[in-house]
Amino acid sequence: MNSNFIDSESKLNYFERLIINNGSSPSLFIEQYLKGSGNELAQKFWSIKSSSRLCFDLYSWLCNEKGVSNFEFEKQLPKINIGKKQSSPPNIDVYFEYHDKIVFIESKYTEQDKWKYKNDKNLSRAYWDTNPEGYKSCKYTIEKRFYDNKFIADKFSYFCEQVQECIDIHKKEEKDKYSWFDPKQETCHLFGIIFYVINNGIKDKDIYLCNNVWECQNDSFIIENSIVAEFKRLAENMLNELFKENNCKFKFEVNKIQDILSNGFMGFNFTEAKLFAKEEKVKDFIEENYQYRKR
Repeated sequence: MNSNFIDSESKLNYFERLIINNGSSPSLFIEQYLKGSGNELAQKFWSIKSSSRLCFDLYSWLCNEKGVSNFEFEKQLPKINIGKKQSSPPNIDVYFEYHDKIVFIESKYTEQDKWKYKNDKNLSRAYWDTNPEGYKSCKYTIEKRFYDNKFIADKFSYFCEQVQECIDIHKKEEKDKYSWFDPKQETCHLFGIIFYVINNGIKDKDIYLCNNVWECQNDSFIIENSIVAEFKRLAENMLNELFKENNCKFKFEVNKIQDILSNGFMGFNFTEAKLFAKEEKVKDFIEENYQYRKR
């Protein structure tokens, strides 16, 4: 047996939970994972270090909570327009609506990022290259790549430049302690959220992008004066300006999963919550089965 993956009996238990009807979700959980572009159920979900499975254990029970609607794992968000050579859509780990809130969650267990961002093949030039003749992989102008919305294209390109400057300032002293933070991934999510709100005509909502992260050894969550604080400031400024006409407010949050288990999240009590389709408590199960690891 491969010690890097969970055993067959546990795997069967998860499959049974993945195919049970799930309240406010638009489809079965298994359909959501299979539809996602990350191919999570092929291997990732079954690793002992799986962020996907931790995410399922932590949040799946919310789908039956009063006031929660359209709960979904691996929700696909709008992708940048680069013509025939299509890009992959950004997938968000968890999406749900709760009264006047729309919540997007990026959940991490042991992944790490080294903040290469715009170098090499990390953040595509499609998001920030303002050359009117396009670039090597796509001859579309940035306006066309942003669905003919030049205002958003210009704001977003400038945002990318600001984030790169921030990375250049902070990377030497912070890249290990804040390696749980992935500015490239969050930038792609921001693009998806912007056009999700605009394309669906969403109005009068509080919109959250939450980085919910398992605290590992050597991690720092002192957000003030860090790259995370700067990204938060820049992202909130940009999206709140873009969402003015929709009367939507945007907030970027960072939460330690250990704190969520003890103190709750978005008004939900995780201390007494039960695993989806099981009697065991979420908090007890996660504390027993997930470990305090290195990244």
